[in-house]
Amino acid sequence: MNHEAFAARVEHIAMATGIIAGISAAAATLATPTGLTAFGVWLGLVDQPLVVTAAPILDKLATVSGTISGMTYFYAVRKKRKIQKQSVPDDSPHAD
Repeated sequence: MNHEAFAARVEHIAMATGIIAGISAAAATLATPTGLTAFGVWLGLVDQPLVVTAAPILDKLATVSGTISGMTYFYAVRKKRKIQKQSVPDDSPHAD
């Protein structure tokens, strides 16, 4: 697979997980129990909403995929420079 295409695909995955993590963080903020419900969650009598539990997991997933995306981006840049360097003819004078 082309290194640039691979980096672009990983970047798209990272962007998608970042968006999902952002939406889940906003939903978790809105769904966070307050008042007596929060007290019930603290006591263990009421379950915490799933989105509140899932938000930190999705945040970690977005962080990991963003890190991998950054690594593949810099790998693709390095690989591209290496290929360009190999394709440039050597203009140094040759000793005859």
